[in-house]
Amino acid sequence: MDLPVIPVVNGVLPRPDGGSLKGIFLDPSAARTLQRLGGENLCLLLPYIHGRERLYPAGVAVKAGKMWTQDVYLLEPQRKVSALFAEVQGMGRYRSSSFRLEKDLLVAEDAESLDLGKLRGEGYPCIEGGGWQALEGQTLRKGYDDLPVSIHGVDYEDGSPLELEANLGGILSPEHAHTVEHGIIRCLNQYGLCTSRTLAAAMAAEASELRHSVDVGYRLRAPEIFGVTSTGSCGNPLAHLAQFHLAREILKGVESGQSLLESVETGRKRALSRIAEDLELTASAGLRVMQGLKKGMWHDDSRLDSPTLVRVLQRFPPSPWQ
Repeated sequence: MDLPVIPVVNGVLPRPDGGSLKGIFLDPSAARTLQRLGGENLCLLLPYIHGRERLYPAGVAVKAGKMWTQDVYLLEPQRKVSALFAEVQGMGRYRSSSFRLEKDLLVAEDAESLDLGKLRGEGYPCIEGGGWQALEGQTLRKGYDDLPVSIHGVDYEDGSPLELEANLGGILSPEHAHTVEHGIIRCLNQYGLCTSRTLAAAMAAEASELRHSVDVGYRLRAPEIFGVTSTGSCGNPLAHLAQFHLAREILKGVESGQSLLESVETGRKRALSRIAEDLELTASAGLRVMQGLKKGMWHDDSRLDSPTLVRVLQRFPPSPWQ
């Protein structure tokens, strides 16, 4: 079946099994596609992956319900535009490996139904990201055989809290489990789906950005950067110590009569020194980044093979509703 495609830039997809979602379609082409289809025909919402500048080929087919236009204000550049608001209903997961352009319409060719339950039974487990937003996670370091990992989020339709839980004890180290936690959140919010392949890519991207935050934080003498990535902030000893020491040193500077700018500058330098002492980090720039990632942030950037990632995903339920 050929389906017209609408790219989704924020990763927000409705729950495939009949879930509804209200969205704003700023792109005129997307708005025209929805209006042209009306409420009878299907279109395919596919995540658009920033950085890789491509569509992820698996998404959610939807039918459009109520539609209306309304003025909205954009910040960059500041302007008022007329946007299409629409309520869409999920009608199942679909994927396509090829696309074509028909005038101004992108079409997924031979789109086929994607049964996540069947894939799990065939040894290819996935986690559903449609219908909810993963917000944060937690990895408890209880022991090698007892390593609970939880992902917390909210339902798009009613705002109710949702959770995914799995015990990864016996499969991964605590550092790898913490990286998996962050990778799953990144997958669900970017791809709307977590597979072993997307999880591997997300874990590599997360570790790279965390390493970069340590490198830049030291080079710019800005410890507040530690642990900040494009998907949010990582809660870890290094980031917590940075916040604690920086706030404390800035306050000391202000109380001693320094200006706020002077207090921030000296506070950053002293905070970095305190952190290095607390975590016993080396002064060597190259090793310091790796120590910051593994020792300070509890992350492991070494790659996991596909069979291991499959075992990890098998421990998690296929969705937060199951």
